[in-house]
Amino acid sequence: MMAHFPTPKAVTIITTGWVTILTAGAVIAASLYLRINIQGRKLKVSDYFLCLAWCSAVATASFDIQFTVMGALHQNVKINLDGFNGSDDDAMLVMRLFWASSIPFFTTFYLCKGALLAVYVQIFPIFMHRRRMLLWAAIVYCGLAYLTSIILLFTICLPLSKHWSMTDSVVGTENVMCSASSPAIVFQVGWALHFFGDILIFCLPWLIIPDLKIRRSLKIGVYCTFGLGIINMTFSLVRFITIQTAPVEVLPFGLVELWSELDVNIGLLVASLPSLRPYFRSNRGAGYSDKSNGYNYMSTVKTPMYITRMSRFDMTVPPNFGQPVDLEHAAEGSSTTKSQDSDMDVSEAGSVATGDKTDTSLHST
Repeated sequence: MMAHFPTPKAVTIITTGWVTILTAGAVIAASLYLRINIQGRKLKVSDYFLCLAWCSAVATASFDIQFTVMGALHQNVKINLDGFNGSDDDAMLVMRLFWASSIPFFTTFYLCKGALLAVYVQIFPIFMHRRRMLLWAAIVYCGLAYLTSIILLFTICLPLSKHWSMTDSVVGTENVMCSASSPAIVFQVGWALHFFGDILIFCLPWLIIPDLKIRRSLKIGVYCTFGLGIINMTFSLVRFITIQTAPVEVLPFGLVELWSELDVNIGLLVASLPSLRPYFRSNRGAGYSDKSNGYNYMSTVKTPMYITRMSRFDMTVPPNFGQPVDLEHAAEGSSTTKSQDSDMDVSEAGSVATGDKTDTSLHST
């Protein structure tokens, strides 16, 4: 007896996709307003990645609108287009669009990863050499994973017209359809590369989180911010299990589209939420200095020899292990000096440097 799978309506798929996209768009717009109008600062690399990811997500969701118009998202249509009432030309167009939708789909995934990795580059202190090496290794992996996914999509079955051919494979012509294993391989390899990248990105912040010396409420916020990756990975895992374990002849076309929309758009939303952290910062102990740097989060870094505060300015002072440091600008490596009579916030007494231990209080913009 074949398993029964829920068949979402087209309106459910469209609504779910665009609600998450518009929500992510509102979050990104708020972060851009914060960056430009409130902080008075230039956009960062992560901001550009998020904007591109949102545009790519819009392109991905637009395919579902066309699928709806053509009737491919009817509840009785399966992933192999059994139950589709259109002509052969319409079926070929659906298959062509389904193949093409994978390009913005993969692109959105990896632009979201790029946005988070760009944030990590800003907040990982330059003196944490090994941890930054791991970060750069993750960046290289994600770049290669994206290229591999796209190259596989274009080369798994040549010529490309085989992806949407209606001719059975037993016919000895060049225009026969691809074997059933071709899209399965693209799906499996693409998902594996994407999911492993998510695991890497989820694990990287925990290399510095244990060293944080911040208020308990703020630390909980940091845990929640980076812990959102669990939600993203959960949706991705459920999507894979649902599609991988279902027989092709009973798997609804609309169900595949719904889970794909959820996976990619939840990833976009999760990637955009960290940019809103400054909105929820408390004035107390947040290390405010001037208008242009009003949301700059100071971090306490303990070193045995010296301490440096970098927030558009560098200053080397005698050992004072409670001194606040802006990790984001420390990672960027500013070189302008500032007099010791600055607006630094000094942490409460009781901080003592021990050996080579480095304690970092982080609150990135």
